[in-house]
Amino acid sequence: MSLRDQTRTADAKPVPPVRDEILWFVETTFASWNWAHKSLKAALRDLTVPEAGWRMGPYTHSVWEQINHVAHWKQWILLRLRGESPQSKQAWPAGGRTAAQLRRSIEALGRLHEDLRAAILKINPPMFAVSRRGKYSLAQLLMGSTAHDCYHIGQILLTRKLYRSTRRGTPQPARPSGQAERTRRPLRKKRTSAGRSVT
Repeated sequence: MSLRDQTRTADAKPVPPVRDEILWFVETTFASWNWAHKSLKAALRDLTVPEAGWRMGPYTHSVWEQINHVAHWKQWILLRLRGESPQSKQAWPAGGRTAAQLRRSIEALGRLHEDLRAAILKINPPMFAVSRRGKYSLAQLLMGSTAHDCYHIGQILLTRKLYRSTRRGTPQPARPSGQAERTRRPLRKKRTSAGRSVT
C-alpha cells in the first residue's frame, strides 16, 4: 500500500493532488503567508533604494542583489520545466541606482512567479515524479526552488532589520535565546544583635 493509500485509509479523507500541494507552497511563499514566515512580496514591501543597496558588511549581499539572485533561479527552474538545459551556476546580478530600476526588478520577479505558476498548471500530474533533465524530479525542483525562496526571504528580512537598526543608532546586543531578563534586587540590610546593620 502506498503512502497516499495509507493516509487515505487512516483519515478517511482524500489526499490533495501533488500539483495542488506544490502550488499552495509556491503561492503562499511568494504572495501571502506560508506556515513559517512572511511572503517574499511582503518582505519587499515599501523597500527604498538606499535600503535595497545596503550591505551589512564585506562578503555579504544587498537586498537588491538577493532579489536578482532569486529571479535568476526562478528563470532557471522555469526553463527546466520547459525541458531546456540552462547552465547551473551561482549568479548575483548587481542592483541598480534608481527607484525606477528597483521597481522593474521587483516587477520582473512578480512576472517570473506568474510564469512559473502557469507552467505548473500545464504539467500533467504524473510528470511531477519524472526528471526531464538531470537527477531531480519536477516536484523536487519546485519544492527546492521554493525552499530557496524561503531562505532568501529570511535573509532579506534580516538585512532590512539591520539596516533600520543602524539608522536608529548602535543596536543593542541580543540576549541569548531562552534567557529571561532578570532584575537585580538590592540586598536587604540585616540587623545584628548589637544593632549594627550589615549587608
